Amino acid sequence: MNVFNHRELSKAEIIVAHSLRGLFKQTAVGASFEETEDYRLLMGALDYLIPEVLAELCPEWKSDALDDVIPLVADRTGEREAVFFGMSWLIRDQTVVPAYLQLQIDSAIDRVNWLECRIGERGPQGMLRRPGSSFDKQLCRLQGREDQIDWAYRVTYGEKGS
Repeated sequence: MNVFNHRELSKAEIIVAHSLRGLFKQTAVGASFEETEDYRLLMGALDYLIPEVLAELCPEWKSDALDDVIPLVADRTGEREAVFFGMSWLIRDQTVVPAYLQLQIDSAIDRVNWLECRIGERGPQGMLRRPGSSFDKQLCRLQGREDQIDWAYRVTYGEKGS
């Protein structure tokens, strides 16, 4: 039995899954998401879901939060799968960090079945926090580099279905 399937769902997770379900109806596999109401709801919910996921394994995320995930990439990658890659603001000190999220939603209910989350670049004293004033420069610097970053945090949970 998969214990993951019997866990309590957070409001953020339900909104993420519900919003993605709406976006999937409008977006072909391999295409980028349009900025619709579902997209805006999704982006807002990710600000809560990502720290929730990270806090499960990294206690320091219990006191940190994100403010606006700004994706360079926001694509539908499969029947119920999506990927997001870009920058996010950290509320605590208004610095910016790279963010990567790949997830798959359930076929029947508003739940995330599988998720891979990567946040921040590893630096000599932990996660590099870049000044918010350099946001545009940092966003351009990341273009096409998601697999070359030495991620400070990397969390995967759930089971990826077919």
